[in-house]
Amino acid sequence: MGIQVETSFLVPAGLEDAWAILIDVPKVAPCIPGAEITEVVDACTYKGVARVKVGPVQLVFSGEAKLHEVDPQARTSRLSARGGDTKGRGSVRSEMRFALTPEAEKTRVSVSTDIMLAGAVAQYGRGVGMIREVCNQLTQEFARNLAARIEGGPDAASGEPAKPVSAVGVVASAVKALVKR
Repeated sequence: MGIQVETSFLVPAGLEDAWAILIDVPKVAPCIPGAEITEVVDACTYKGVARVKVGPVQLVFSGEAKLHEVDPQARTSRLSARGGDTKGRGSVRSEMRFALTPEAEKTRVSVSTDIMLAGAVAQYGRGVGMIREVCNQLTQEFARNLAARIEGGPDAASGEPAKPVSAVGVVASAVKALVKR
């Protein structure tokens, strides 16, 4: 199942600072719900895990992410990621393109993501609209975690990964968002 998702969010930092933070993968990875870097392969390649709870089922994806095409002048980059469920229930591949633009004293981060789901994992979110809404919810949670880190909130210095996301809660929020339309 292939899906394309377009999202954006504001970072409470100027363009230069936001750029420096967002291309520092080890620094932003703890802001991603359920994600954790387990190995730094090189300056652009990282191995890690992502945990997602779907009802009573805990999915753990193990994989690799690589930062490509980092353009400091245009403030754009691309991140590719691939991983498989550790119990063999499916896999995910994604390509994310980031573009940063100044917006007042903050920075707008526009994200274009192509996602490919395979196996039983693809069956959890059969509707493309539902997957898009779940991605939007995850992006909002990442943006909140990142803002807290930038603004020196309580979790800013911990370096601990964000708690695993409960897909049930995310799906419930996604359904509410779809109903409002």
